[in-house]
Amino acid sequence: MQRLFSICLLLALAFSFASCNEVEFQKTAGGMPYKLYPGKGKSNVTAADGQYLKLHLTQKINDSIVFSTDNKIPLYILIGGQPQPYDISELWKSVHIGDSVMATQMMDTFIKRMPAGTLPPEFKNGDRIITQFKVLGILANDTLKNKDEQKEIASYGVREIREFAALVNKKETGLQRTPAGAFLKIQNPGTGELIQAGNYVTINYTGTTLDGKVFDSNTDTTFKHVTPLGFTVGIGQMIKGMDEAMPFLRKGATAKIYIPSTLGYGATPPPGAPIKPYDHLVFDFVVLEVMPTAPAAPKMP
Repeated sequence: MQRLFSICLLLALAFSFASCNEVEFQKTAGGMPYKLYPGKGKSNVTAADGQYLKLHLTQKINDSIVFSTDNKIPLYILIGGQPQPYDISELWKSVHIGDSVMATQMMDTFIKRMPAGTLPPEFKNGDRIITQFKVLGILANDTLKNKDEQKEIASYGVREIREFAALVNKKETGLQRTPAGAFLKIQNPGTGELIQAGNYVTINYTGTTLDGKVFDSNTDTTFKHVTPLGFTVGIGQMIKGMDEAMPFLRKGATAKIYIPSTLGYGATPPPGAPIKPYDHLVFDFVVLEVMPTAPAAPKMP
């Protein structure tokens, strides 16, 4: 099973663990210290291979929360394979619904065990990893897991877009709402026919987080890709928020689009991207070209 450490560095949630002094640390077979807080009405059911644990989970490096699922979409962990020693995966088959766990790991141990260069440079000897999670459910198969996850995603999306709308309407006036809930500020609508699904467009853009941090641009040489971005509208080649903006615009349009995380990258931003899970995004962009369909790929000789 993939080491959870590599996944869970992205996840965090603050839990209140009552009567901490009444629970002593135990150790897994791999030597990881942890405290277990049994849920009320303790169930005897544990997860088996092929099943999923549904969790809210937090992970901190020292005192810094790296990511939070607090009030967001739970984490679903597929059970299977051999757990890694000194790893939270050692606990997967022993916890029950309602249980909460706090585990402590020292970064020194990971540095000694993992090949040089595989850990981010900011992680140093002496750092402490604190992981806390609560088991919300056990799903028996992919079908039940997918159904439950889609329900959670839909519920969170409705709530997030409502909160996001209130936030951006304080920042801007004259916004137009796309069908799913992004918000568009059109500075120049362009000329010609409105863009339609199936059209191929090219754009120049700069992307920022909601607090103004630039994370990507194809007009800034810092990001080393100063060519227009081309895509076919309406077929999922772009994040949904950007895709939905196009039918409001024409060739030559300039606009700003505010995109809530659920219409952007959600919990899984691109690897290496300087944005965090659940970051809301803003794009300033200009539509350079609109074509009926994508240009044919050049034929190989």
